[in-house]
Amino acid sequence: MSPSLDDSVRYVKGVGPRRAELLNELGVCTARDLLDHFPFRIDDFSRVLPMGLIIPGSEVTVQGKVVSAGFVHSTRGKAFRVCISDGTGVLYLVWYNMPYMYRSFRPGLSVAASGKVEWRRGSFEIAHPIWRESGTPSEKGPVIPVYHATQGLTSQSLHSIIKEALKVYVPYIRPLIPKSVLDKHGLLSEVQAYKAIHNPDSPDIWEKARRTFAFREILSLQIGLLSMKAEVEKAPSPQAFTRFDKAQAFLRDLPFRLTPAQQRAIQDIGRDLTSGRTMNRLLQGDVGSGKTVVAMWGLLSAVENGWQGALMAPTEVLATQHYKTFSELLGSRARIGFLSGSTRKSDRESTLERLESGEIDILIGTHALLSPEVKWRNLGLVVTDEQHRFGVKERLKLTSGHEILPHMLVVSATPIPRSLALTLYGDLDVSIMDSMPEGRSPVATRCVGRSGRDLAYRALKEELSKGRQAFVVCPLITEGKTDRRAASIVKEELEKGHLKGSILGLIHGSLSKNEINETMSRFVAGEIQVLVATTVVEVGIDVPNATVMVVEDADSFGLATLHQLRGRVGRGKHPSVCFLIASTDSGLRRLKALEKISDGFEVAEMDLRERGPGQFFGTAQHGVPDTKLAELGVSLDVVARAREEAKEMLSLVESGFAPPEIRETVERIRRRFGDPLEYGRSR
Repeated sequence: MSPSLDDSVRYVKGVGPRRAELLNELGVCTARDLLDHFPFRIDDFSRVLPMGLIIPGSEVTVQGKVVSAGFVHSTRGKAFRVCISDGTGVLYLVWYNMPYMYRSFRPGLSVAASGKVEWRRGSFEIAHPIWRESGTPSEKGPVIPVYHATQGLTSQSLHSIIKEALKVYVPYIRPLIPKSVLDKHGLLSEVQAYKAIHNPDSPDIWEKARRTFAFREILSLQIGLLSMKAEVEKAPSPQAFTRFDKAQAFLRDLPFRLTPAQQRAIQDIGRDLTSGRTMNRLLQGDVGSGKTVVAMWGLLSAVENGWQGALMAPTEVLATQHYKTFSELLGSRARIGFLSGSTRKSDRESTLERLESGEIDILIGTHALLSPEVKWRNLGLVVTDEQHRFGVKERLKLTSGHEILPHMLVVSATPIPRSLALTLYGDLDVSIMDSMPEGRSPVATRCVGRSGRDLAYRALKEELSKGRQAFVVCPLITEGKTDRRAASIVKEELEKGHLKGSILGLIHGSLSKNEINETMSRFVAGEIQVLVATTVVEVGIDVPNATVMVVEDADSFGLATLHQLRGRVGRGKHPSVCFLIASTDSGLRRLKALEKISDGFEVAEMDLRERGPGQFFGTAQHGVPDTKLAELGVSLDVVARAREEAKEMLSLVESGFAPPEIRETVERIRRRFGDPLEYGRSR
């Protein structure tokens, strides 16, 4: 039987059952997955710097012959040092507590090595360098791709396996993007791109391959989402809403005035609801901009026009908070129900019966709302909170079994620049709330180096003495090979030091959902004073009593993430502060901008300029395979080109004048996304 890209990865040369299990942990299950497991960076041994020109602190690649090798004792343990020279100078390669390295070197051996140069023991050193034998010292070195690996499977092993897979499977790659489109944008053919990204001759060809794949994936994303939007708009929708008296009375009775941004958003939603088309809209606003009130207005409008509404939140804590807020503000205007995975069986059965009979107007809950057991009498509007936790198809599942496709409102507190929102949410119209309610003061932000940690924790302890609560966020869960702070270690340190006698809790992504929910519930109830966590607290947590946020090694996060984290405090009536502790001087300088900027969209634009758009693609799940766009070096130029190309291709297909290769590409991408209504109404 001929090889197929759908072959199990275990049958690729060099894999076998044990390595197949390790590859599966990386999400690599088939030969196609293996070819699409792209390197996230390269080590460029081709550009060699003479040793006579190196300076401490620089990242370099050097090439030379081994002069001598031996062991020395150091404070870090037994060190194996290899002296190499290229005639212009000498440099030492050092490995600590790795005595077996002596087998790899002999005098006269030519090697190439890369790493950070330090001045130690009176000479230049590179500790634990990336290295290889290099033939003759004058020979140009290779460009080596570096992959995300796992314990028991190194990047080097992955590279060898992928090289074998390329030999077998390249002839079976069926290009997705027509050659005419690739040529138009100066890109490689897909076969060339696969070879170049895994076996590059130069950094330039590697970048061109990454650009090719980034273009392919964004083009696919756009064609899929725009096609989905067109199909959903054709589906039967609730009749145009005509009554808004109760919804408007609700707004008039609020104890505060709406902001101009809230008023614009309500007008946008109102136009959709009265149009006779199915609404599919993204409501994007910064933390505290008043999105919940806008969503309430929409859901109350649905109820007033004879429909039921749903609000789905990503966590049980957030869903519970929404249930409390809706019950308090809507009062007798609507009958509110609640459903989550931990709802007691008797309560669940009662809720499901009341929902199906129409006795519940608005049901608030978690993923539990997606269960096949949940039957609606006449669902007319679905609101999903924090869209990047839900995929397109997850949202559409809520419409299962309905002849009428409900209106959809997606609410997100993650500011994304408009240029990217149009790409990430191509199936949605976008409303942006860019102003804050009166009287809401921004969270004070203080950026300090590690020497300022004591100051941060003294301020935190002072707030605890007033009965307040606090967050401490770390980049790692447990200690790793870097010097980044780990949540588990920081919690232990604080319990023995700065916060001795205080009640601390710990949450991170490796805990079970039940463990996270239990700890969060205790924090919300005030039983835990300080919550130590990773970025799992970035969104969806509302604790008005929390007034201090401390972020350890804050310079390891993007500015947009830090803005989201500081949005966890300042949600009550008390003044709040966010301390950003940087691990380096350069990192501290970068963070200083956050002391002056409080607008999330401005922060997102800064992040976009600083780190590029790739990071934003990791926040959205669109029901397509994980394309790892964040690792493909996506540029705004590629985003814009791919988006415009997608529109042109779809326009040609709709007009009936598309060349066969364009029509085939669009059809293949649509199949990749699947039927946008497969989770929707019965057909």
